[in-house]
Amino acid sequence: MADLPTTADLTAAGAFDSPNAYATPGLFDNFSTGDALGLGALGIGAGLMLGRGETPLPPEFAQMGAMVPGLQSQAQTAWGQGQPLVGQGTDALRMAQRGELTQPQRAELNQFRTGLTNQANQAYAAMGRTMTGDTSAIGTTADIDAKVNAMAQQEIQSTIKLGFDELQAGEGFEKMSLGFSQAAANILEAEGKAQLAQDQAYSKSLTDMFGSIAKVAGLALA
Repeated sequence: MADLPTTADLTAAGAFDSPNAYATPGLFDNFSTGDALGLGALGIGAGLMLGRGETPLPPEFAQMGAMVPGLQSQAQTAWGQGQPLVGQGTDALRMAQRGELTQPQRAELNQFRTGLTNQANQAYAAMGRTMTGDTSAIGTTADIDAKVNAMAQQEIQSTIKLGFDELQAGEGFEKMSLGFSQAAANILEAEGKAQLAQDQAYSKSLTDMFGSIAKVAGLALA
């Protein structure tokens, strides 16, 4: 029967060594408690950032944004007020260019002619004459025509003035409408730029956070 190995023999053979003494080095063998705490803190920070989400824009942007519907409504109202005036002014100028009178102007002009003719007839009757058979009535008739034509020109000038006044008023409303629209567009543009800048900042913060986590993990595992 062979002799049993002594304690010295077993010790020399490594029988009493730790089981890990001959194990292959693991991935986390060099991972210290400090490394774990550092990664844990970064992980908590990232979790809080993701959970909280992106910070809303400052309150003034919400206040300005609330003004946009009102500005757009005012723009539509002003535009609606301006368009009929522009159309009426354009029609008036075209009528004046053609030498046309409005119905009220024609009625006034006919009344004016009738009044002048009646006065002439009365004057001739007082002299025992008539405009129908008196050759001198030709001059009287021409004078009446000249006065009626002069009045017609005044009416056309008034139509031209009315047309320009309506165009000016209509264009004023249109400019007002564009001003309201531009104000609304400026608010939306400013809000959009601020949101874009904040989105980019938030994205960069997340990128930096996860980059830091990766860096710490890489150093700890090296």
